[in-house]
Amino acid sequence: MADVSKQEVKTLEDFNVFVGAETGILKGINLNQDAVIHKNVNNLKSLDRQHEVTAMAWGNHNQTEVLIGLRNKIVQVFDTEDKAFVSSRQITIGEGPIVSLARWNGITVTALKSGQVTIWNADNPVEINAMKAGETLARMRQSRISPNIIATGGKENELNLWDLEKPLEPIFKAKNVKLDMVQLRVPVWVTDMAFLKDHHSVGISTRHRNIRLYDPGRQRRPTMDFEWGEYPLTSISAVPTNDKQVVVGASHGRMALFDYRGTRPDMPVHVFKGFAGAVRDIVVHPEHPLVFSVSLDRFVRVHHLWSTKLLFNEYLKSRLNCLLVKDEINIKDFTPAVRRPGKRKKKAKATDDKDDVILEPTKGKVARTTDDDWAALTL
Repeated sequence: MADVSKQEVKTLEDFNVFVGAETGILKGINLNQDAVIHKNVNNLKSLDRQHEVTAMAWGNHNQTEVLIGLRNKIVQVFDTEDKAFVSSRQITIGEGPIVSLARWNGITVTALKSGQVTIWNADNPVEINAMKAGETLARMRQSRISPNIIATGGKENELNLWDLEKPLEPIFKAKNVKLDMVQLRVPVWVTDMAFLKDHHSVGISTRHRNIRLYDPGRQRRPTMDFEWGEYPLTSISAVPTNDKQVVVGASHGRMALFDYRGTRPDMPVHVFKGFAGAVRDIVVHPEHPLVFSVSLDRFVRVHHLWSTKLLFNEYLKSRLNCLLVKDEINIKDFTPAVRRPGKRKKKAKATDDKDDVILEPTKGKVARTTDDDWAALTL
């Protein structure tokens, strides 16, 4: 990291990227041409496994509040201007960790693994309503175009769309695909979903390697359905500048761009390289051709959407679950001249770094894709 003055550090610490880790650490990152600042914003002494950051979302349009969901069902609010936690709330409805968060008209929406999607007001200690979204919920996503619309899905829990103004019943409930070639029911396991730019379509990824496209205004079954790779898909993010493109991540360190309008939509446009662990969260920037991602290999990465070049990667010591990226990002900060080498730190039994925690190395080998596999996918 380059040497910077105190005044520069003060400016750099206006973080434009936030990541949450399994250890409960919330890290703020400022990506800058001259220096890259990343810092823990919470107290490590009080953290344990129950404080794992499982969900993050912006709390307002100005992106000055970060909503943080923890494994122990606590929702915290971090003020990015004051750089302090300003509130905390214990969710009492549902079981399991918080899997997703959203904010709409001052109302916070929490989704728990047990399927309860709870709507509550910060000024009202009583939950307004709870929507039972299914037996096991994997993810909830909010539409950027229509913030009152959310999507839910999970294990044996098909894609559902809900209107927060009328939350008692879903406004769209997807129907399972037809029986397979041996006339057996296809299992359902939605892992993530994304609202596309055309305002009508929703793309989803599944644990059974499916990438699907739904048009709720036309039919309940997907308008497009295909498989990719050999491993479960973990995350999906729409390309905001294109109404039919998505970036999908997999559990064995693979991430690719797909175009639903192509002659072969089941083949990726290109594959992004550099991963050595499961891709946990993806954010495609709404204005610039930048793809941000975090993975279990403890790196945060930025790829160029079209050239696939790895513009930035930083080792953050902890296994990362989720990330947020501010809309105000200067694309000049991501040039080949500032590309980080991303050297792995040597495995250590102990560390004197008071600002972080190094987890024990992951047991077992990570499956890696060969060069021949990459070449076959990019033909």
